[in-house]
Amino acid sequence: MWKPMLSTLVEYPPIADNWLYEVKYDGFRCGLEWEKNTVKLWSRNGNELTASFPEIVAWCKKNQHLVEDQLPLLLDGEIVVLHTEFTSLFSFVQQRGRLKSKDKIKVASQKRPASLMVFDMIQLKGNALESKTLKERRKQLEIIARKLKIAKYDLNSRINLVQSFKALDEIMATVMLHQCEGIIAKKKSSTYLSGKRTSNWFKVKNYRIIQGIISGWNIDNDYFDLKVFHHDQIETLGKVKNGFSDDDKKTLTAFIQENGKKINGFSWEVTPSVCLDINCLEAKDGELREPSFRKFRFDLSPEDCTMNSVQIGLAQLPEEIEISKPEKLLFPEVSKQDYLLYLRFIAPFILPKLKNKRLSMIRYPDGIEKHSFYQKHLPDYAPNFIQTVNGEDNDEDILCNDLRSLLWFGNHASLEFHIPFHTINSDYPDEIVFDLDPPTLSEFPLAVTAAQLIKEMLEHQGFIPFVKTSGRTGLQVHIPLQPKSMSFTETRIFMETVATVLVDNYPQLFTVERLKKNRGNRLYIDYVQHALGKTIIAAYSPRATNKATIATPLYWNEVNEQLDPQAFTMKTIPKRLLEIGCPWE
Repeated sequence: MWKPMLSTLVEYPPIADNWLYEVKYDGFRCGLEWEKNTVKLWSRNGNELTASFPEIVAWCKKNQHLVEDQLPLLLDGEIVVLHTEFTSLFSFVQQRGRLKSKDKIKVASQKRPASLMVFDMIQLKGNALESKTLKERRKQLEIIARKLKIAKYDLNSRINLVQSFKALDEIMATVMLHQCEGIIAKKKSSTYLSGKRTSNWFKVKNYRIIQGIISGWNIDNDYFDLKVFHHDQIETLGKVKNGFSDDDKKTLTAFIQENGKKINGFSWEVTPSVCLDINCLEAKDGELREPSFRKFRFDLSPEDCTMNSVQIGLAQLPEEIEISKPEKLLFPEVSKQDYLLYLRFIAPFILPKLKNKRLSMIRYPDGIEKHSFYQKHLPDYAPNFIQTVNGEDNDEDILCNDLRSLLWFGNHASLEFHIPFHTINSDYPDEIVFDLDPPTLSEFPLAVTAAQLIKEMLEHQGFIPFVKTSGRTGLQVHIPLQPKSMSFTETRIFMETVATVLVDNYPQLFTVERLKKNRGNRLYIDYVQHALGKTIIAAYSPRATNKATIATPLYWNEVNEQLDPQAFTMKTIPKRLLEIGCPWE
């Protein structure tokens, strides 16, 4: 029976050449026992998980021919439901583990499939590898990963190889951007010690730091109650027990007994007055996940401990970012703080779209109802961490390649992010984009029809199209291109051909007429805008509308008569991404 090697929790990771670093995923530790006739999943406590995650088993059976000569295998990893490449949604894994009905498990596995993120190999061809060093085991594991075609991350694969980092600063940047659970540091020379907790593997949790107010104490279980202010009311934040030194705990309990009152045989309550810093992984619905005391905050008054400050703490904003005028309304129902928290949440999804592309922004310093202006050159007051590239007339064109830059732009009321069709490293397009623009929202069904027809034509030509709302009244069909596979001249000819076919076949529905007054009620198929130096709204960028609508990637089965582009807003997108994931991943 497989018994996992366990890591030791420390506050800081070791920094030395003989260590490797991995992202710590938030899921179920799992051993994959893969034999020629059976595939079994085992929990760290020896419970079989096979029936709960049939999609992983099915993937193994489908791909067994790739490693037939390497079986039996025993792989060590973490079962996760991925949010991004580096983060997982523990609650989804937890819910799956509780399901007993085969039908419910099947539905869950199709709606939000789980994956096994593999980081070690214990058996190869039935031979034990525990006595091999981590470096040797990793080399063998990477060979198996290449055979299984999982050496490079693929969201659609039910097994993936955990990335190994040599530099701590590189993984730290990844952990902060994706808000991972933490880091695992592993000594290269370490052997696999089954069932042992060892100092050859260290784990460092990426705790969020939030503030709460002590409001009570339970003598029986030794938990302290925490509350915060929200809209002038006081609400439950959660409970905390761990992390107190003996002296800190004595100080706190003495304060409660002296200033509070006993409400039954085991509970005390006290008027909220003492503020604390708390480490946790999550704060939701009056509960804290993995909370621990960090320190007293005698510099804060209870009124400083608010739900707003909790949200900021959970967001882990870079230290260079301080939200100015957080209550200012940028949209009718969206404050600047709301907007910055949205950008923080979607950063792992929008930054890959912006990377190494000249950025054109539309800024609304006083909100969408006041004046606005375009900005693509670096202002004099910009911080040093914002990257640039030489533009025309010796101007510096803006790049947005990291979280700090994105949030800095957001803090300066950049509400729309427009990007070209090529990177700074190439004059070749990296995608084709059809912009489908109906005259008004009432004619939006025309965009649905056009997108479906273009999808059919493109797939017939061997392309893989993706679709998103424009954030206003239309749809945009994106076709990724292999590097330097088509020039802008070639894409222009291709797009004109597709557009002409549509207009010739459906002249009453579609047009390529540029002048709005000559379009009538027909949808405009814009291919002229796809050119060197032209731009398109980035996926997940807001638009300056009263509802704070978002340019939103869609699944193709959503592109139907019921599709409402105004349903995708700054308030709905975070929940959507958690529940159904990103269609473009």
